[in-house]
Amino acid sequence: MNLDGETMKLVLIFGSLMIGLLIFGTLYKYYEMRKAANWRKVPGRIVSSQARARRMSRGMRDDQDMVNFAEIIYEYRVRGKTYQGKRVSIGEDLGDHEVEQTIARYPVGNRVSVYYNPDKPGEAVLETGAPEGVWRTMAIFIAVLIALLLGGTVGFTKIVDILRHNLANPERAAAIAGFAGLAVFIGLITLAIKRQVDAAQSWPTVEGVIESAEVESFRERRDPINPGKSRKTFFRADIVYRYRVGSVDFKGSRLFFGGRFYATFAYFSRNRVEAYPPGRKVTVYYNPENASEAVLQPKAEGLWTAVVLAVLLAAGAVVLALR
Repeated sequence: MNLDGETMKLVLIFGSLMIGLLIFGTLYKYYEMRKAANWRKVPGRIVSSQARARRMSRGMRDDQDMVNFAEIIYEYRVRGKTYQGKRVSIGEDLGDHEVEQTIARYPVGNRVSVYYNPDKPGEAVLETGAPEGVWRTMAIFIAVLIALLLGGTVGFTKIVDILRHNLANPERAAAIAGFAGLAVFIGLITLAIKRQVDAAQSWPTVEGVIESAEVESFRERRDPINPGKSRKTFFRADIVYRYRVGSVDFKGSRLFFGGRFYATFAYFSRNRVEAYPPGRKVTVYYNPENASEAVLQPKAEGLWTAVVLAVLLAAGAVVLALR
């Protein structure tokens, strides 16, 4: 098998493993929900209901984003002993999702039904069922991933074979297909971000306050394939602001849409931090359908860089094909 075939084989194996893990996780959650459906029910009471923000790592670096959660604390009694629970449902709460709605659904003092594990009374939830349509959504998502994986590997190989039979220099077929594929991929991402920016410009606004602003330094996560590889140190502006929508307090750290900017030196990050001193009042744009999603500037910095990159890749594919 040639190099292109070997590469596609590795992509197919790795992608299949990732999809397999996703299927396993989905089936395990389904099993947990089926099991929780038989848990016993006791009356309980909501003792605390508020939004709570905490930092979570996202991506391949060790930096963290500010993420909002609905923190619901309830009390219930089992065999004369009082327990406290925080878990609303079996599904994992990744944050920034239905925070307002969950708090409104479980106000302080509200009487609720608590479902607890008879073998471990301290393990409980308020909701044992899955959100409507979640299993159908997951099935469609997995099917789309499988289609993309097969299309991206088998389809890529077929495109390369077609190009080889129609190019003056067949050895360039893989490079041309790769350049063209990357150009399309970057173009689609750019279009999605542009649509997000256009929508955000009509979002409602509230007054917010800068809570903290500092230059954050962090290191790349250790490469599991090459653990001995030296990890670079990066810098970015870490700006946290708070705002209130209705009766719920939120925190955010997103300044604009698109990728976050990192540097191996602190100069640019320091300039951005100086523009947002703590205590400064700012205008916060928030998504009316999900108030946890907010930005200070409804734009995407660096969007034209992505457009230029896509154009250069497409031009590179054309030049290789014509030479």
